[in-house]
Amino acid sequence: MAERKIVFSDKSLSFQGLFDAKGLFRTITKWFDDHNYDMWENKNFEEVYEKDKKIIFELLPYKKITDYHKFEVRVFVVCESLKEVSLELKGVKHRLLKGDVNFTFDASLITDYEGRWEGKAEYYFFRTIIDKFIYKSYTRNYEGQLVKETKELAEEIKAYLNMFRYTV
Repeated sequence: MAERKIVFSDKSLSFQGLFDAKGLFRTITKWFDDHNYDMWENKNFEEVYEKDKKIIFELLPYKKITDYHKFEVRVFVVCESLKEVSLELKGVKHRLLKGDVNFTFDASLITDYEGRWEGKAEYYFFRTIIDKFIYKSYTRNYEGQLVKETKELAEEIKAYLNMFRYTV
């Protein structure tokens, strides 16, 4: 069984105001495409109430670094109290959403994700020895790279959301 080491957990980002939901999702998926991640959307819900609506989605993109190491980033987004707002800027009408958006980021480094070293007890023993003495520096470098990429993603989202500092 693959080992999962959580290297970045429960980093939160909150935003309140106007934003474009499609543009936000497009920005997140473009960032993952640019960094060679394969996308996997775990959840996507939309609940519509009488006065507002709520959107929840969870993305679990992953990137295979080597045959032994894999990055996995979890982006959990909850958009609450959403109301549609029509806004005109420079003669162009925009349909935006107004509400609260909360992001949670988690990142995990997965080793032996294909389970090749789990077949026999001897293999597991050798894997432990190799992890402890040979792959230790590689694993440490990959952990740092994963934390850096996850922080970059959070900053990219924050920069995108700050573009929509409009007033209605």
